[in-house]
Amino acid sequence: MADLKNEFSWSFSQARDFSACPRKYYWQRYGSWGGWEEIAPKKVRDAYRLKQMKNRYALVGLAIDSAVKEALAKIKAGEEVTFEEAYKTARNHLVKAWYEHKSKMWEKNPKKYTCIKDLYYSEFLMDDEESRQAWGSFIKERLTVCLENFFGMILPKIRPYLERGELVPIGQGDFESDSFTIGGLKIFAAPDSVIKTEDTFLIIDWKTGKPQQYYDYQVRVYGIWAQMKHDVPADMIELALAYLPDGTWKNVPYDEDIAREVFDFIRENVQDMSDKLKGRDIALNEPLNIKEFEQTDRLETCAQCNFMELCQRQFALASKEQF
Repeated sequence: MADLKNEFSWSFSQARDFSACPRKYYWQRYGSWGGWEEIAPKKVRDAYRLKQMKNRYALVGLAIDSAVKEALAKIKAGEEVTFEEAYKTARNHLVKAWYEHKSKMWEKNPKKYTCIKDLYYSEFLMDDEESRQAWGSFIKERLTVCLENFFGMILPKIRPYLERGELVPIGQGDFESDSFTIGGLKIFAAPDSVIKTEDTFLIIDWKTGKPQQYYDYQVRVYGIWAQMKHDVPADMIELALAYLPDGTWKNVPYDEDIAREVFDFIRENVQDMSDKLKGRDIALNEPLNIKEFEQTDRLETCAQCNFMELCQRQFALASKEQF
């Protein structure tokens, strides 16, 4: 079997990491590579393990995503699904994550078993009743609000398309791939769902957190995905963000001029990333010394990062409320 190669690629999440903290980008893309091997250096194995961690917001997002996808599949098949059933699906996802963390099975297989960042760094204490109640309250409130808004406000808007077979979750049918290429550069992009009619290609992305301006840029990358991967003309593409915490639906503008702006953003970002590579060679994709990947001085960014331990910045957790 040929050795795996760490090939250069681009995604919106990588761009955000690189902008927020080049050192985080280093650990995510290079310092953790090969950490699944038992013979890898300890720091590489540690970086790989930390990379796999999920915080409570990501876990809730994944749980709601699984519940929404299951609900859409059942409705498409002619079955009815209730809020209570969806809530149970999402809750079971989170209970499983909690027990996987508690079992510490992630120490041997961090890719398969969940390690929860908030618990790993003792932002919550598993054996403390107050922490468990705070964790449970957060989970219950976020699941309830997001799923109630999905069933009450978002689903009625998309249900007619779903019943006609015009709504397709990404990962099914013609939309199995989560990547495309531009000039040989692999770009990862995977919106949640697409509504495809004769004259419209509507890309929908569910969001389980509060609105962020950068989500507009993220969903516009999905517009490029539609043009490059599926040959959809720009004037047919519509973009939407469905914010489940408040049930709002935001249409995001997209046209050829915006597409060019997105393409220029990707090109410039790749050029900045290549400055951190030996010979600026993305085909070789060998990083410069770790010291060339600067650390952020924003402790609130450190407090949200999986790699605090490697950067010896756990103190950011205690300091984050002061900045």
